[in-house]
Parts: sequence; C-alpha cells; structure tokens
Amino acid sequence: MENNIKYLKSSFNEEIAYCYDDIRSDISIFFFGGYSSDMSGTKATALSKWCLKNKYNFIRFDYSGHGRSGGKFEEGGISKWSTEADEIFQNFKNKKNIIIGSSMGGWISLLVAKRNNETIHGLVGIASAPDFVVGEWNRLSEDQKTKIKKEGKIIINWDDYEDDYVITYKFLEDGMKNMLLKNTIPITCPIRLLHGKLDNVVSTSVSQTIIEKIESKDKDLFIIDDGDHSLSRDSDLNLLFNKIFELI
Repeated sequence: MENNIKYLKSSFNEEIAYCYDDIRSDISIFFFGGYSSDMSGTKATALSKWCLKNKYNFIRFDYSGHGRSGGKFEEGGISKWSTEADEIFQNFKNKKNIIIGSSMGGWISLLVAKRNNETIHGLVGIASAPDFVVGEWNRLSEDQKTKIKKEGKIIINWDDYEDDYVITYKFLEDGMKNMLLKNTIPITCPIRLLHGKLDNVVSTSVSQTIIEKIESKDKDLFIIDDGDHSLSRDSDLNLLFNKIFELI
C-alpha cells in the first residue's frame, strides 16, 4: 500500500492520504473507517484485495488527524470528517458507487449518502454508529463531564478495544449538530447493515433504528449472533462481500 498512497488537499487546507485502486471499472467502492482508525486496518485491506480480485475500483482514505493524513486529531469532528469523505467521493465517484462505512464511518457514510442520494447505488453499514456522541456523553460520570468541559478532552476506553481513546468536548458538541436518528433519513438507495449481537460499543438497536428511519425500500439488517464490534473475522468479511454483491 505504501507506494499507492497519494494526497488530496482538503477544503480545510490539509493533506488527506488516500489509496485509489483504479482498474478502469464502472463500479467504485468507497470505504469510510471508524473513529481513530486508519486505512491499513483489517477490513480496508481485505476489501482492497477483494475489489482487485473482482475488478472493482476501490478507494480508502484517512480522515484528518488519522493515519497518514495531515491535521490534528483533536481538531476533528463529524462535520469536518464527513466533509473530507464527501470530497473524496466527489473526486472519485463513478457510474455506479457503493459506500461502505464501519462504526463512526457508518455515520459518515449516511451523511455522505444523504448529500449525494442520486449518485450512490448502494450503502453497507458495519456496526454503524450514527449519533453515538449521545451515548458517549451519557456514559461519562459527573466528574468526567466536568473534566472534559474544563480541559477540553478526556481519555476513555471502549470495551471491545484494548487501547484507550481520546474524546474531545468539541467532538461531542459537533456530533450533536449532525444527528440523524431523530428524523426520517432521506436516503433511497439500497442499504445493507451488518451488526454483531455481542457488540459492546454500539447497540444493535442503533442499526434497527436506521432501518426504521431510512426512506429506502430496499433495506436489510443482518445480526451476527457471535459477532463483536469489529466484525473482522473471515466469516464476517465473507458476509460483507456477499452483501456488496447484492448491491452490484
């Protein structure tokens, strides 16, 4: 992947690292990663190999402050990162476009699809996490809430991950401005959602709510009984590939 990394100057004047596997196909598949992840992760790498095998263009990238992209992580948020995702989409959109979003990337994929409803052929969400800032805020203790307001950030741990994560107050505030689940979601393309029943980060009820709220008539939710938040096992990936095939 190292030799394939290029950079796109965002509207925020930051260098966004991306990989574009262009095989001259009319079908392009985009991958939007999760919070604090990058494009070298298991799902992104597996999708790159699968797309190459099946002769689809594949685009993955790092949000600002993530991976190889410029910018500071703590200056990011849903508004900024979804704008970067939209700019990547605008630069590489094709005759047929399918967006895949994992966790926070599921939130961002919905925002991008909402803005580009007419040009997106299908959407796949993996443990999609729209509006998750509400849950994060509610999980904080009163001492933690006081600290994040005073210091601007706090370090927390999500149960399915070994590493600690930084959450900023700016991120939580900005996330509140991008909420989707309170109203009907005006997206009409086919949508497939995958969610692990054992997910300790994002409840399966979130995916169920997306299905209820989204306008699409072609929509399905698949609950994996023994699946966790990451859904990165071979069996999970094979299910993902099958769902992409359904949309193509």
